[in-house]
Amino acid sequence: MRTTKPNVKRWKWGGPKSQWVVDGLREENGRRIRRFFASRDAANEWLAERRPELRNQGRASMALTDGQRVDAVRALAILAPHGATLTSAAEVFAERAKLLSRTVTFAALRTELLKAKRADGNSKRYLSDLNHRLSRAGDVFDDRLVAAIETRELDDWLRALELAPTSRVNFRKVLRTAFEFAVSRGYARDNPVVRTAEVKAIQAAPGILTPKEIGALLAESDPKILPAIALSAFAGLRDAEVGRMTWDRIDLAGGHVKVDAAIAKTSSRRLVPIADNLRTWLAPYAQKAGNIRPSPRISYPLYRAAREAALKKLTEAGEVAPNLKEWPHNALRHSFASYRMALVANAAQVAEECGHSVQIMKQHYRELVTKYEAEAWFSVLPKKTAENVLTFVQSAALAFKS
Repeated sequence: MRTTKPNVKRWKWGGPKSQWVVDGLREENGRRIRRFFASRDAANEWLAERRPELRNQGRASMALTDGQRVDAVRALAILAPHGATLTSAAEVFAERAKLLSRTVTFAALRTELLKAKRADGNSKRYLSDLNHRLSRAGDVFDDRLVAAIETRELDDWLRALELAPTSRVNFRKVLRTAFEFAVSRGYARDNPVVRTAEVKAIQAAPGILTPKEIGALLAESDPKILPAIALSAFAGLRDAEVGRMTWDRIDLAGGHVKVDAAIAKTSSRRLVPIADNLRTWLAPYAQKAGNIRPSPRISYPLYRAAREAALKKLTEAGEVAPNLKEWPHNALRHSFASYRMALVANAAQVAEECGHSVQIMKQHYRELVTKYEAEAWFSVLPKKTAENVLTFVQSAALAFKS
């Protein structure tokens, strides 16, 4: 390639006649460039300031070995179609090499994320779900460096799960959380999950019970679990919240249930008013302290037995009870929210009582049931029998210690 020493001369082709140019300059890829100036003095001044730099570049290029020159020519040929220079390509490569030197495997990321979430005080249920979903992803990605995992790979993995849309959405959320953590720790430049396909999950209406169904369920429930069922049905507590609830947080005289940060799923405290019928259900079993519900080992079998007995009773009476055949998750809480919304017609109030957003209240519970049905729900009362109360008192100590 012919080289030309940079020099200043008048520019005679187009433009103002007074224009001057510094010619003989070249970019790294060999392309010729010029710098234009309004006066000869300005051009000479600019060139004089850069001559040391140009001389150093020339010396460095002369110090290259024959192999390095051949390599540079080949590299420039590869980069030419993309309009890139050797310097820009080297910078990209160096940044990538630096990233790969500090990144970790997906297995290490999972361990670190779970440790961080545990230290941040997240619930055992959340940590269990996080661990389960990340472990599924780990079957494929554990040995891979986080910075090298691409969007298309995550897309393919999510589709290959062949799960219901809602489950796929939940897996995507967990992956997004993991890679956001990776970015914050410097293990990845960006989050590849953000660009994965978003599946559309159609939200079905929450499964709820009828007043007759909840009446039958409570009538067939063992006294050990009856207060827990009543709390979910008439105060809207989540199943996990009922499992952590204690009697000292229930103020029958003051008329509220205290769901503090240690109980609530969202770690935000709230006070839930006690409806008149809920007070009636709870009063015979109230204690100064102790768990509302016994351990899952005791409570869940009793719960299933109560559902089966209630279904049989309703079927024999000619009542259709589809919700008792396919028991929806948190059906009692969903029932409370639906009937409470119809009763007070105040999304903000019910959202506060349930511990979630106003948007969810409006989206899922508005106009799901009528006010007449809501009044019937909160009028469901127990058939008071001394036998039930006596059975509860005799078994209370064992149940609450379990």
